[in-house]
Amino acid sequence: MEIANGQTLCAQHNFMKKNYKQTETGKKMFIHLYDLAKGMGDEKLKNFCLEILEVFERNGINGHIKWEK
Repeated sequence: MEIANGQTLCAQHNFMKKNYKQTETGKKMFIHLYDLAKGMGDEKLKNFCLEILEVFERNGINGHIKWEK
C-alpha cells in the first residue's frame, strides 16, 4: 500500500488508478479547489488543499501539472 498520495489502496487498485490517470484528475481537482478557496478567502480549505498539493510536489507526482501557490 502507498499513502504518499493521500489514498491507501491495494496494489491492484493502485495500478488501475494510475492507468486511468486518476492522480492527474485528483491533482487538477485540488488545484481548482485551492484556487476557489483562495478567491473566496477560505483559509481553512486553502490550507487543506495546499497540504495535499505539497504531497504531490514532494513525491514528484504529476510534476507536469503546474499550479500557483
